[in-house]
Amino acid sequence: MRNEDLEEKYAKYTSNLKNAFSSLQILNFSGKVEEIVDLAKRYFKDAEYFKEKKEVVTALISLAYSEGLLDALKILNYINFSWRLNNE
Repeated sequence: MRNEDLEEKYAKYTSNLKNAFSSLQILNFSGKVEEIVDLAKRYFKDAEYFKEKKEVVTALISLAYSEGLLDALKILNYINFSWRLNNE
């Protein structure tokens, strides 16, 4: 995959995750939920670090981990948030 394509994916995933974090509501305050949300935020911060180091593939992997944790919590009805739609 071309570097330009990776950069585009990074920008899209970053925007989606920022929207998810800003709209995130915790529905089940169990301690573990907050811990996993914090972990998702740390993966997001890791992605920013790797992007600064020009390691875009590693940054995308970190974003995917963050996204996966949020998706799992949402499926379990522990949190709620909205993803940005492609046309926004």
